[in-house]
Amino acid sequence: MDAPASDAEKYLAVELDEESRKIVRELALYEEIRGDHVTLAYAKNGETFARDWIPGNRSIGDSLGFETRGFSVTDEIQVLVVCIDGSTQRPFDNGTLHITVSKRAGVPSTLANEAILNVTLVPFIRQLKGSIAWLQKGKSGK
Repeated sequence: MDAPASDAEKYLAVELDEESRKIVRELALYEEIRGDHVTLAYAKNGETFARDWIPGNRSIGDSLGFETRGFSVTDEIQVLVVCIDGSTQRPFDNGTLHITVSKRAGVPSTLANEAILNVTLVPFIRQLKGSIAWLQKGKSGK
């Protein structure tokens, strides 16, 4: 798998197609609306990207369908847990696959991981589509 020139500035994700973005963004409760991707992996401490971080032996540019499994909402952030190929677990770090739907101004997106762990998920099933892509950090919320 070809990594971008600067791993520190990009991350590997499922970028939602336009219809899926619309479905997710219509659910937004807070002022900062995200709802455009599922993070698969990000480089930290100089790590090199590995092909097995992409579920189902897919490649960059491949399309895939997946589904939401549940909603988590706190006073600061709103998150959808998703399932790809029968798993809600990220191969990269065993974290939970999710979409940050919206958040209050100034709340870091990383709070989504805590929201998933500390709040009971409300079952919520929707079919979504996207494609595997390298995305630029700080460019969320297209």
